[in-house]
Amino acid sequence: MLNVDRKSPLPLHYQLKQHLLEKIESGEWKPNDLIPSEQEMQEKFGLSRTTVRQALSDLVYDGLLIRERGRGTFVAPPKMTHSPEDRKSLTEFMNEQGIKPGWQVIEKGFVEANKEVAEKLKVAYKSKVYRIRRLRLAEDKPIGTHTAFLPEAIASQIDEAGLLEGGSLNYLSAIPQMALSHAIRSIEAVAASDLDVKLLKMTLGSPVLTIQRVVMSSSGEPIEYLHARYRGDRFKYQIGE
Repeated sequence: MLNVDRKSPLPLHYQLKQHLLEKIESGEWKPNDLIPSEQEMQEKFGLSRTTVRQALSDLVYDGLLIRERGRGTFVAPPKMTHSPEDRKSLTEFMNEQGIKPGWQVIEKGFVEANKEVAEKLKVAYKSKVYRIRRLRLAEDKPIGTHTAFLPEAIASQIDEAGLLEGGSLNYLSAIPQMALSHAIRSIEAVAASDLDVKLLKMTLGSPVLTIQRVVMSSSGEPIEYLHARYRGDRFKYQIGE
């Protein structure tokens, strides 16, 4: 039972947060467990709705709890940590951890290149490029979105079956331009957008990890420009030791 010290300089929401954190760290609340509702915590601990909500929001932001609309709040499973230095795809990593990987194609077709895409692919502004948008799945639940853009000449060579299995570049692995290719990545943390909320089933403003990648052939010609977005509560990208 939480003994709230109303004379303590520590805010009430912080005291509650530490109490809930202890339940998670001790294993009393296990990954994917449904925790008591806000109303139940208000009644049990004699705290206001604002105080309870602040404590839960802090733990959600820290990646320890996950809110699912219409279902409740759950203890988050351990984050998946992926490092490009391992020379393994995220799919291989998930398989090693006993996590079922998967893909879902939600959109594909030709579009006009905006300025950013045109610059990355070294094509003319508003020229035709091929766009593929996929959900990356873990245990059949979305953890990220991949939006890839390809030059028109590359689009005709993709392996359609490869879009649904293997690593993120599996659908391009057989084309000649991929031999001795290399990738340039940039990583940034942002707040979840309306589209992230819709596709990744997360709360607006929650942390999202974005990864931009340009795959270049050995001659320096762009093969693919990728913009990936991952749930910050499910994914961690590790660089170096």
